[in-house]
Amino acid sequence: MLGWLISYWYVMLIESVMGLFVLGMVTLSAPRLVGREPTSLGKLKASMYLTLILILVSYISITIGIIRILGPDTGPAILIAAVAIVTLFGLVQWLLGPFIINLTYRAREPQTGREARVQAILENAARKAGMRKPPKLRIVDTRLPNAFAYGSPLMGSYVAVTSSLIDIMDDNEIEAVLGHELGHLKHRDVTWILALSIVPLALYFIGRSLIYASMFSGEDREQRESAVYYLAIGALLIALGIVTKLLVAHFNRLREYYADAFSTVRVGRGSELQRALAKIYVRLSSPAIRRSMPSLDVARALYIVAPLVEVSGGFFYHSDDRIVEMLKSEKVNPVEEIFSTHPPVPKRLRFIDSLIQREVRGLRYE
Repeated sequence: MLGWLISYWYVMLIESVMGLFVLGMVTLSAPRLVGREPTSLGKLKASMYLTLILILVSYISITIGIIRILGPDTGPAILIAAVAIVTLFGLVQWLLGPFIINLTYRAREPQTGREARVQAILENAARKAGMRKPPKLRIVDTRLPNAFAYGSPLMGSYVAVTSSLIDIMDDNEIEAVLGHELGHLKHRDVTWILALSIVPLALYFIGRSLIYASMFSGEDREQRESAVYYLAIGALLIALGIVTKLLVAHFNRLREYYADAFSTVRVGRGSELQRALAKIYVRLSSPAIRRSMPSLDVARALYIVAPLVEVSGGFFYHSDDRIVEMLKSEKVNPVEEIFSTHPPVPKRLRFIDSLIQREVRGLRYE
């Protein structure tokens, strides 16, 4: 028992060292790695394709490297086992995700007249988006104003809206938010991110396994050398898992821009989406709201605005449009952005501006 306890903390120490090293390097490089927001829909699509190619090439290169390092007999077997285990858990999470989320957040069907109105707005936005069947609306009672989309082939598609968001927004702003969430469903973003996250999780799993194996390799010289070898490879794979996870986070940020474009172009609510984002962004700066957020981390990657954002200034001291203009000029922290699943709101506001100014509504949208 003591031996396993020691090995557990040993592995945790190695993970922490590698994590701090990678995060330190990324933090120092963040100002160079983080660029401007996209200035057009075409440039956004190009960035998404390039990022996806980079991720896939990285995955293929890492796979080849593992097979070469561990050998043609051991490497493929370990890879297949790790990917199979992670994929199995991912499939269960994907298929049962709506049930888990509804249970966790106590999501309920619309009950009040105002919530029924939101249901009608969702159905209208779905028609504009070209969706034959609108997703199911669920209401989450919380002080956190936000919305998120989720679903699975087993349980169907859902859009959850918090009661606080309904309270602070008008119908047009709600439609803009729902248009963003419909964009996620239309683009199958949950499926994309889940699929791309398999390899980083598998790398982490293999890395931990090799570090554990290095602790029980025997006492003779050859076995000790083998233990050091496995330890080094395991630590490297954990580092690569963190790096690839950050690549997936970058792809997720681009998909958030894409959902913003969907609401702006297909639903036609660009200015309203800007006001909605600004309202949520400023509301999340409230200390009372922040204290209630740790219990809501389960679906952080699904939110229209990532929680725990910072904003300077007061809360609704100016008109909504003036808040939007103030936020557009706000500087963003590249370190905070590179570790986030969502782009900074000021960048999103400027991106939506570029779509409105180019009058993209008449362009073909995919």
